[in-house]
Amino acid sequence: MTFRRWYRRNRTLFVSLMACASFLALAIYGWEVEWEDVAQGFLLAAVLLLGLMTAAAILGFVLFKWRRFRERGRPDVLRPSDREGDR
Repeated sequence: MTFRRWYRRNRTLFVSLMACASFLALAIYGWEVEWEDVAQGFLLAAVLLLGLMTAAAILGFVLFKWRRFRERGRPDVLRPSDREGDR
C-alpha cells in the first residue's frame, strides 16, 4: 500500500488530531490554561473511558453466559459440534 493511498484512507484521523492539538495549544497560550489542568482533564477522560470499556466487557460477558445458559437445555438449538456439515 502506497503512502498516498494510506494517507487518503486515514486523513480524517490526522485532521481531527491536528485540530485537537491546535485547540489545546491555543487554550494554553491564549487563555493561559495551566498544563496541570490539561493533564488532569486528560487523566479524567482516560479513567472514564477505561471505566466504560470495563463495564461494556462485563456486560458482554454476562450476556454471553446468559445466552449459553438459555441454550443449554433446548433440544431445538443445534450446537456447532452437532451440525452434520462439520464432520
